[in-house]
Amino acid sequence: MNRKPKKTRRARSREPQFVSVAPETVSGAPDPTGRRFRGWRGWLLRLVLLVLAPTLFVAMLEGGLRLGGYGYPTGFFLGSDAKGGFATNYRFGWRFFPRSLSRDPHPCVLGAKPAGTLRIFVLGGSAAMGTPDPSFSFGRILEVMLREQYPTRKFEVVNAAMTAINSVVVREIARDCAVHEPDLFVVYMGNNEVVGPFGPGTVFQQWSPNQALIRASLRVKSTRVGQLLGNVLGGLRRKEDTLTAWRGMGMFLQQTVAADDPRLQAVHGNFGNNLSAICRIARDVNAPVVLSNVAVNLSSCPPFASAHRPGLSSTELTAWETLYQAGGAMEAARKWPEAREKFEAAAGIDDRFAELQFRIGRCLLKMDRLAEARERLKLARDLDGLRFRADSTMDATIRAAAVAGKSSGVYFVDAEAALAEGNPEAKGICGGDVFYEHVHFTFDGNYLLARAMLEQVRAALPQLADVPPQGEVPSRHRCAELLALTPWDESQLVAEMVAMTSKAPFTNQWNHDQFEAAIVGQRDRLAALASRPEAKTAAWRTYETAIARSPDDWSLHRHFGRMALEWGRPEVAVEHLRIAVASLPREGPLHVNLGNALAALGKTTEAISHFTTALELNPEDELAHFNLGNALLSRGETDKAIAQFQRALEIKPQYGSAHYNLGNLLARLGRIEEAISQFQKTLEVSPDDAQAHTNLGSLLAGQGKLDEAIVHFQKAAEILPNDVSVRQNLDRARAQRGRR
Repeated sequence: MNRKPKKTRRARSREPQFVSVAPETVSGAPDPTGRRFRGWRGWLLRLVLLVLAPTLFVAMLEGGLRLGGYGYPTGFFLGSDAKGGFATNYRFGWRFFPRSLSRDPHPCVLGAKPAGTLRIFVLGGSAAMGTPDPSFSFGRILEVMLREQYPTRKFEVVNAAMTAINSVVVREIARDCAVHEPDLFVVYMGNNEVVGPFGPGTVFQQWSPNQALIRASLRVKSTRVGQLLGNVLGGLRRKEDTLTAWRGMGMFLQQTVAADDPRLQAVHGNFGNNLSAICRIARDVNAPVVLSNVAVNLSSCPPFASAHRPGLSSTELTAWETLYQAGGAMEAARKWPEAREKFEAAAGIDDRFAELQFRIGRCLLKMDRLAEARERLKLARDLDGLRFRADSTMDATIRAAAVAGKSSGVYFVDAEAALAEGNPEAKGICGGDVFYEHVHFTFDGNYLLARAMLEQVRAALPQLADVPPQGEVPSRHRCAELLALTPWDESQLVAEMVAMTSKAPFTNQWNHDQFEAAIVGQRDRLAALASRPEAKTAAWRTYETAIARSPDDWSLHRHFGRMALEWGRPEVAVEHLRIAVASLPREGPLHVNLGNALAALGKTTEAISHFTTALELNPEDELAHFNLGNALLSRGETDKAIAQFQRALEIKPQYGSAHYNLGNLLARLGRIEEAISQFQKTLEVSPDDAQAHTNLGSLLAGQGKLDEAIVHFQKAAEILPNDVSVRQNLDRARAQRGRR
């Protein structure tokens, strides 16, 4: 039998032999196959590890940050107590705005929905929220209308609107509201699509047309890791590039967007997509939607920014200016046909100047050519470079969404028609009778819109199908009684709007002087009426009656408390503000209101406790810092008071009252140069503050700077011509200069 030859062992070389050892065997880990990391399995394992390792790291970092209390919650509602209630989250806007500019939602608390209650969410921007005071918004009026007409049913209208937001943000709010058992959504939005978050005219962050990218960035910001990254990047940003305080619409002066800007096409497309998404969110929870187009002031609000068409030659511009000025002279003489003729001739040279179209529209309105006037006024709105108002394309988009959703529970309200037709004097065109300025409603405007929505709300809610309404729709007067709208409240509303419209861009409008004289006169008349003894008695009775009817309405208690405090009844103010605080214990501004009332009663320690609570809830509340500073000052704790005033000014650099109080305190401590600086900053914010001029003049006179002092005393005397002490200061300074 043949055998295979045996393999002979090779002679061992004297040189050392090196054995190649696979790296995986060095680790000591068992390798049953002997081929770990080899072939396609190895590459797959490497890929899995490459993905899992950073994911695991991020997850661990996220958990650690949450456990350590870093970051902030991003939902619109937060769990507020052990009873399962939810309160609005004042930090909700931090994902969409720089923290120093973020606006707060209107406060509310949602408990478990009682059986039989119909819960309605109102979505939108500041017009839907009810600026200048949400207590008198169309949502509030709608609620009292429903309660009056259906006394056997319970209604809960939740104001989920916010200032300065657009459909990007409303979409997120709608999703958060959808988990709270909605029976109906009311959507009123479209004014802020260009200037709101991610719009081409915004100041809050970079413009982005990509909805997928926007939504991805918002998801990242909802994580603590994303917030950490945002804070790091924010810290690297140059200070001069960062807006430190909300300065109203004046922040947008350099953010003009022309009517033919190609970015508007993406804005309109994204608006339509977000609107459709909101309707889908509602449909997914079986909640119908009442969708309204957006009414704006057409007839008495000129454009904020006008620009000539590109390529206009200097010769053409000169000819245009000549015709425009001639038209203005005819208009001032109330020669409407002649004025229109000149303006139309100017339009033949350049018809893209928004203000020109507005003035043509006004002439046509005076000539009762209403259809033509309406078209020109709408064109002026659409050409406005500062796009704070919903344009014609927005209106068409809303109408199209209502038609598309009609079969799936979407109902439409024509707000523009309702407001124009509700007042015969408006001649069918929305104007200053229902608006304070460009988009925010007077109480009359809110009432007309609520009345128009009531019909569609009835149709949208199947729970009301078999319940006939009782009586007529409540009148404007009846709604005002139920919400305790008194002359004092109306004077407060108009005063808010005077403060808003006294700044740019309103001061750039063609008719600002005329507008300002009218609204200031209205404020002063209401204030005089509210101060009459019989008006005070009636207002007091109105609040008592309204509260007796709705004792759980925290808004009524808050307003009554504030009115009582202003009228020298701090004990009544404390009583009602305690009720408001008990209703919304996590609402910082209510603690500030109560703290002020307690301080007026001399209960400084308790007042400080409420100011401190407000700051625990929101450390960025400049009003709480300011009032805490005043309380500490009353106890003689000057260093702590200075620290609080300074912190208030860090948060809001243009806080005139904080500058003023800090200036007084520094002057008392002999820190004259610092005090002078604070009074100067006060006057930068409030140039007509007579007391600041007087105090600054006194400090300058004490330094021997009599010429500068006299300038400020003269200004104070112009502001307060009947104040004897102001005149004495001026005379004394002049006499002292004369002696020198």
